Amino acid sequence: MKHLVFALAICGVCASPTPAADRGALRIVFIDVEGGAATLIVTPEGHSLLIDTGWPAALSGGGKPAAAGSGTSAQRIVAAAKREGLSRIDHLLLTHYHADHLGGARELIGAFPIGAFVDHGPNRQPAVGDPPANRSGYQPAELYAGYVAAIAGKPHRVMRPGHVLTIDGLSVTAIDSDGAILNRSLPGAGGPGVGCAAATRGTDIGTDENPRSLGTLLAWGKARILALGDTTRIIEDRLVCPRDLIGPVDLMIADNHGTDNAGSPLLLDTVKPSVIVFNNGAAKGADQASLAFAKAAPYVRGIWQVHFATRSPGDNARAGQIANPDGADAMHPLRLAIGRDGAIAVTNMRTGLTTHYPKAAARPSR
Repeated sequence: MKHLVFALAICGVCASPTPAADRGALRIVFIDVEGGAATLIVTPEGHSLLIDTGWPAALSGGGKPAAAGSGTSAQRIVAAAKREGLSRIDHLLLTHYHADHLGGARELIGAFPIGAFVDHGPNRQPAVGDPPANRSGYQPAELYAGYVAAIAGKPHRVMRPGHVLTIDGLSVTAIDSDGAILNRSLPGAGGPGVGCAAATRGTDIGTDENPRSLGTLLAWGKARILALGDTTRIIEDRLVCPRDLIGPVDLMIADNHGTDNAGSPLLLDTVKPSVIVFNNGAAKGADQASLAFAKAAPYVRGIWQVHFATRSPGDNARAGQIANPDGADAMHPLRLAIGRDGAIAVTNMRTGLTTHYPKAAARPSR
């Protein structure tokens, strides 16, 4: 027995052949929407938050027509919700209005009950006169107009920095929205950011929707989860420089799918996530620099990807930590169980194996 206790004590990160136990845990499902974003969060009481809705039906293959029989983003979301025992989605939070985040909303609204809608307010990205062929009709201004029409008369809330949405014991705090950021530090934050001498200079974020994303900090007991949508570096740096407004986090959803225009080293080195999930597609997101930085960070104990990244084949996470490897796409999700003690269990639904991460007591610096 003494030997068993010792073995368990030194196993800080262990793989298990059984799915994570869900009793009392917050469940998070990263649905494979081919490089878009659709993250389903379910409390133990069965209430739910969906962050983003993936692509419109015509682009469900990741900006191109989907393969026959693969289902649209909205259909995949409905299937995932039903697997989690849901008969409705209580809150739909849209980070911003690009096609890979807002695109599936109208179809989903018509296919599955949704209780309330949350966003950052009006679209700021004007339509262009001659868009690429596969974006005609799917520009943010066009998608936003359709979304507004679809939610007319339904419960709707615009979240500004500092606003809080509470779902059972889950607290969702807006930390950036429509280009604005918190005006005071969250509890546990407030110290100087790391490396702020190299912070992004300038203040103009233009009219692009990405830096206007509605970014949130989710608190579940002692667990802290950072979900910034497609927030880019100019806003990321403001969140931690000169003062850290966020504090340490346990789980981070890689900003903008892990593309090179996000994932500021200053942000990561300041909030020091233990686990990072790249909600990427085969040829979108999880770029070489983002993966390499995460792999080199001493505080990161787990790197997970929805897809093998074909553009950076030498920098991917270990095969067991990728839901959909290179080759035929089986559309596997990643499923997490978050304990109130801050422990994280990640199940690769392709392999059925679960990896456990106890809450980190201290985060090493570079």
